[in-house]
Amino acid sequence: MNTEELTELFLSHNGILFDFDGVLANSEPYFRKAWNLTLKPYGHFVSEEDYWHYWASLGEGIEGEIRRHGLTGLGVDALKARQKSLYREYVNNGDIPLFPFAAELLRTLMLPVFFGRFPFGIASNSDADIIGSILLSGGACLPPITGGTGLRKKPAPDIFLKAAAELDLPPSEIIVFEDSQKGIDASDSGGFTSVLVSNKLNTDIDINCSCIVSGLDVILNGCIRAM
Repeated sequence: MNTEELTELFLSHNGILFDFDGVLANSEPYFRKAWNLTLKPYGHFVSEEDYWHYWASLGEGIEGEIRRHGLTGLGVDALKARQKSLYREYVNNGDIPLFPFAAELLRTLMLPVFFGRFPFGIASNSDADIIGSILLSGGACLPPITGGTGLRKKPAPDIFLKAAAELDLPPSEIIVFEDSQKGIDASDSGGFTSVLVSNKLNTDIDINCSCIVSGLDVILNGCIRAM
């Protein structure tokens, strides 16, 4: 999907939702790093290939890793708590980078001339406070953020549906930008228009989505042209 095609898509919709991890922030390598530190005492290691496919895209998480490898004697809740603590250290240290054009895109969309035409927000499995910290560390502004706390995670549509309600728009009027199969599935099942944002991690993964953009610069240019 080129800039012109994306512009036409914007003109036929009234709102925008962005996933965060893998779309605006290059955070997935740090999730994987934290998981490998968590699993190291148990002699287990998650490869890049497995992580991008099963964890980042399909959303199978530690439960899927345990099932696929027949791991035993692991306390899932304790593992999740340890991984989250390690990941928060990266966040607090300002280690998590935003993708190129992410801060500029958010600043542009927050301008009254854009926000009045395309109200937008971030809708992610991650906690809202973590998202906010990463955005501020990366020099970005804080748009409306719907985090995953207390909601079913993607591929369930709950997070997107809550974000749509906060924008006061029906799903059919909102474009969702995602990077993973679980996110596309959540968007599709919720009745949104789904667009896959390519990055170096998902390029070689087969993700079922008919609309694909090559980066945030294309989205930025499409928004500007639509105005």
